[in-house]
Amino acid sequence: MTATLLFLFQVIMAWVYVVPQVISLNQGKVGGLTLTMWVAFIGYLSVSLSLAVMAWKEKRETIRLFTVIIFAQWIVFTIVMLAFGFRTVAWSDEDSVVTIVITLMSVGTIWRLGLKNPMTRGWLAVWSKAVPQLWSAHVMWAAQNSEWLPALSLLATHATSLPRFVQVYLQGRRGGWDTPTKGLMLGESANIISWLIVTIVWFTV
Repeated sequence: MTATLLFLFQVIMAWVYVVPQVISLNQGKVGGLTLTMWVAFIGYLSVSLSLAVMAWKEKRETIRLFTVIIFAQWIVFTIVMLAFGFRTVAWSDEDSVVTIVITLMSVGTIWRLGLKNPMTRGWLAVWSKAVPQLWSAHVMWAAQNSEWLPALSLLATHATSLPRFVQVYLQGRRGGWDTPTKGLMLGESANIISWLIVTIVWFTV
């Protein structure tokens, strides 16, 4: 029952995040926005989705299937937001630099641990989520502007990431801490910490 409520709450909160964000972008409110975040976010979601599928194959439980569906939903939503973003914001040289850094960190991780290792995918999730979110916090601070991120979307991100973290924790505690689930927990932990920093910056600019 708890897992089902967490799942439904995440689905609703995803819509609460996306709708104000799309409206804001459509109105041209892009101050402090960096497109790198969403481009890399798609990478994070793809890696996390692959880990969620691997974890579900390890043990075909409903709670693990919920995790798969949540990540798949976010991939679709992020592509939509990125499409609106490209209509209003130009890709910058800084975006390219951050993307290259993320790519190099990812390649280095794959070279060291191997692509088949689920923990590799966990670290890839860290690079493609935490790094761009920290960069986004820097861009907002430098511009002293955070208008691209509506308050409702900011809060909805916490309202989706925290239950997702709990959901992954529950699937590990109930079904066992297999390596794919450990990789998921690594990525989700980095997501929560880096978004907390974004939140602090948002309140101070």
